[in-house]
Amino acid sequence: MFFLFLTAMIICFVVGTTLLVKGTITVGAIAIGAGIVLLLFILIYYGKKKHRKKKYDWTPDCDCIPDFDCGPDCDCGPDCN
Repeated sequence: MFFLFLTAMIICFVVGTTLLVKGTITVGAIAIGAGIVLLLFILIYYGKKKHRKKKYDWTPDCDCIPDFDCGPDCDCGPDCN
């Protein structure tokens, strides 16, 4: 959906600019206004943290208590060589 809105926003800006240059000021201003509304929607809606891609933590979770003198490691195995 993000890229669909982004594409629509870019099309609105291009069409609006083209119409403003050609002399159709009313329709060009409406198209640029729609592009600005889409830009604000994209920034507000996709700027929220719940819509972002989740980053996964690849560090292991240690359920065992690590000890420095031959205690269990994170994989609950012995720490000695």
